[in-house]
Amino acid sequence: MEEELTCKNLNEIQLGQLHITPKEYEKILDIQSAVLNKLSLNDDYEDILQHLCLLTEHLLPNSVASIMLVNKETGFMSVLCAPSIPDSGRKSLENLKPGPGGGSCGNAVFHNKPQYVLNTFKDKRWADLRQVAYDYNLCSCWSMPIVDENNKAVGSFALSSFEHRLPTPFHKKLLETAAFIVNIVLKNKEIENKIQHMLYYDSLTGLHNKTYIDKLLNDTQEHTLLILDINNFSYINNTYGFSVGDALLTNVADIFTAKLQYPKICKLEADRFAIILHADANVEQNVKKIQEYFYTYELLIDSIALNISFSYGAATGSTNLFKHAIISLKHAKTRGRSALYIFDNKEENIFFQKRKEFIEANNILHNALISNNIVPFFQGIRDNSTGEITKFEALARIKTEKEIFSPYFFLKPAHSSGLLPEITKIMIDKTFEIMSHNEYIFSINLTEDDLTRHYILDYLNEKSAKYSINPSRVILEILEGISASGKKNHIQQLNALKEKGYALALDDFGIEYSNFERVLDLDIDFLKIDAKYIKDIDTNPKSYEITKAIAFFAKNANIPCVAEFVHNASVQKIVEDLGIEYSQGYHFSKPSQTLPSP
Repeated sequence: MEEELTCKNLNEIQLGQLHITPKEYEKILDIQSAVLNKLSLNDDYEDILQHLCLLTEHLLPNSVASIMLVNKETGFMSVLCAPSIPDSGRKSLENLKPGPGGGSCGNAVFHNKPQYVLNTFKDKRWADLRQVAYDYNLCSCWSMPIVDENNKAVGSFALSSFEHRLPTPFHKKLLETAAFIVNIVLKNKEIENKIQHMLYYDSLTGLHNKTYIDKLLNDTQEHTLLILDINNFSYINNTYGFSVGDALLTNVADIFTAKLQYPKICKLEADRFAIILHADANVEQNVKKIQEYFYTYELLIDSIALNISFSYGAATGSTNLFKHAIISLKHAKTRGRSALYIFDNKEENIFFQKRKEFIEANNILHNALISNNIVPFFQGIRDNSTGEITKFEALARIKTEKEIFSPYFFLKPAHSSGLLPEITKIMIDKTFEIMSHNEYIFSINLTEDDLTRHYILDYLNEKSAKYSINPSRVILEILEGISASGKKNHIQQLNALKEKGYALALDDFGIEYSNFERVLDLDIDFLKIDAKYIKDIDTNPKSYEITKAIAFFAKNANIPCVAEFVHNASVQKIVEDLGIEYSQGYHFSKPSQTLPSP
C-alpha cells in the first residue's frame, strides 16, 4: 500500500482522492509516541530530533528529512538537524534567506504555509537553490512551517525526495505531525533553558548565582573564593527605598564585570557578591584594587550620590571553599568596615573548639534545668572593720554527680538561649528557702535579661512572702552595664525594688562603662570593685590607682565598697589601707553549698 501511495506517476488529483488508512495513522502515532517518550526521559534534544528525522525518512523511501530554524537576529535560516544529509549539503543551506526563491523551506517560512514542490529542477520556488537540487539530486521537496505560540513561522520541517513525487494525505499529515513535535521539543528546550538560566543566574543583576558557584567548585581543583558584603546596605534600602538598593546592586555588578573585569563574579543573597580567582591569586592585591576603585568613584543613582565599601572574606582550597569563605566574612565583619579576613585553618580549629565547648555547655545547662541541678553556693563577705563575715553572696552552680560547674562555664550559653531568667528564678527560690533558716544578709545576682522580662519585682515579693524573708536582708547585685544602659524601664524597676526595701549593689564596677553619675541616680547601696583590679593590686600600679580612685569616689558618695578576689594577705592589706569596707575572696571564704551555723 505504501509503495502505491508514493508512486511517482500518480498525479495531484488522484492523490487528493486517497484517504489516510488506520494503519497509516498508527504509524504516525507510533512516531509521536516514540519521540515524546524520549522527551519525557530527558534525552538530549539533538538525539530526539535526529530520531524524529530518521523515523519519518523510514516512511518515505528514497528521502531525507531536515529541520531548519530562523536565526532571530539575522532572519536567515540554517540546518538544525539533518542526520542523513552530508556536511557539505548542510553547509550549502546555511544562511538561507526566506523568500519566493528560497526553496521549499524558505517559502514555507516566508508564506507561513506548507510547500509541496514536485520538481525542484523547474519550480520557480527553487530559483535560488537550483544548484543545490542538481548537486544532491533533490527531485522533490515538501516543507511544513514550524510556528511559535504566536503562530509565527520560526523554522521548517522538510522531506526531500530523490524521486519526483507529490505527498499523499498521509505524507502531509506526517509532515504536520513532525513539525508539531519539533515545536514541542523546541518549546521544552526553551523552557529548560529558562529554568537553567533561573537556576544559575541572578534575576536582578544577570550575574551567576550561588548554584553556579557550587557547580563550578564541585571539582578537585584548587580555587580562591573572595566574598564581599556591602557595608550598611540595609541603611541604604531603608533610607532611599528598595528601588535605589536594587539599582545599586546592578551598578556594582556592572563595575565588577566591565570596569574591574572579573569574569567569574557571582551575586549571592542580599548584598553579597563572590569572585572566583585562581588558587595562587594575591587576595590582598585584589581587595586593594576594589577598595581603591570604590573609594575614588561614587555611584550616582537617581541623582543620589553613594559611596560604598565592603567587608571581605576569602579562602583557598578545593573542599568546603564556600563555607570557609563565609566563615572568613563573619570574622571580617567583626573587625570593622572594609576589613579582610583570609581563612586560617589553625585559627578556625580554635574557633571550632570554642563552638564545641559552647554546645557542650549548652547541653549541660539544659540537662541541669531538667534535672534540677542548679544550686546556690555561698561565699562570705568580710566586714573589714570587725574582721567578721557578715554577708554571703549566692553563686549559681551546676552540680552533677561527677562535677561542679561555675557560671563562667554556662552563663554565655544561658544568655544566648534566653535562659538567664530561669536560672535567676531557681537561685531566688532555693536561696530564699535556705536563708529562711537563719538571719544572714545575702546577695542575689540580677541580669539585664531579668529586667527586660519585667517579672523580677513580683517574683521577689512572692518568694519573700513565701519564705518570710525581710527585703532588708536581700542585696540585689546588678552589672554595671545595666545601670549605664540608660533604659528607663530598668531604672524604674530598680527604684521600685529600692522602695520595697531591697538593697542594690553595683557588681564588677570599673570593668565596663564607669558611669559614676548613674551610680548616684540609682541610689546604690554597695559598689563591688571588679576582680580585674583587685587581684594584682599589690603588684600592678595601674590597678592600684584605679582602685584608689574608685574607693575615693565611693567614700565621697558615702557608698560602701566590696573588694572582690581578695586571695592573699598582701592584697588584703592594701584593701584595708585604702579604707575599703568589705572583702570577698578565697583568702577568707571559698564558695560552699553549706553555711556556717548562726
